Amino acid sequence: MRNFGKMLVWLFFFSAPVLAQDQTRPRPRTPIAASVPVLEVSAGYAYVSLNMPSASRVNLNGVDGNVVVNFTPRWGAMLDSSYSRAGNVLSTGHGGSVLNFLAGPVFYPAERGNARIFAHALAGASRVDSAVPTSTTTFLGGQATRLSYALGAGVEYDVSRRFGVRGWADYLRTTFVDPAGKLQPQNNLRAVVGIVFKLGNR
Repeated sequence: MRNFGKMLVWLFFFSAPVLAQDQTRPRPRTPIAASVPVLEVSAGYAYVSLNMPSASRVNLNGVDGNVVVNFTPRWGAMLDSSYSRAGNVLSTGHGGSVLNFLAGPVFYPAERGNARIFAHALAGASRVDSAVPTSTTTFLGGQATRLSYALGAGVEYDVSRRFGVRGWADYLRTTFVDPAGKLQPQNNLRAVVGIVFKLGNR
């Protein structure tokens, strides 16, 4: 959870410009009908706090990549994929990983200066490969690929016309197998920080 706390600190600093801007000087907007979709490509670091059934949480680190198409100043669509892993899960000697492919709408409720707050609802599939102890000497390991979803919010800050930074936190729902061999839902936390490259004009 220490890494997840660090990610929340990053999100706080990203959101500070939004809250600190002078609201008496709003940023000019292009009319929605005349706006051009913007393609944003992002890559960065992903952290997942994985909830293991009948056990403690496992911290995974990895990478994230996503593409966002903004159709209007308020709405867009995101395609996101992340891969996070740990070398030794619950002292079993077995590695663990989570691979996500998710997509869904993005909503921008507020914009001040170079910063925008956003929220998204993503759905798709996740593959969880991990292990859970069944006794003091044995464990159950394997993979489970099932439907999953993520609900989250974050901040995007434009460093220049072409580059920016984006950070967000998610509630991530996945599925794995418990020590009895049954599929169980997992309530996970995910945090992402990335560099954004922008194509097109608003």
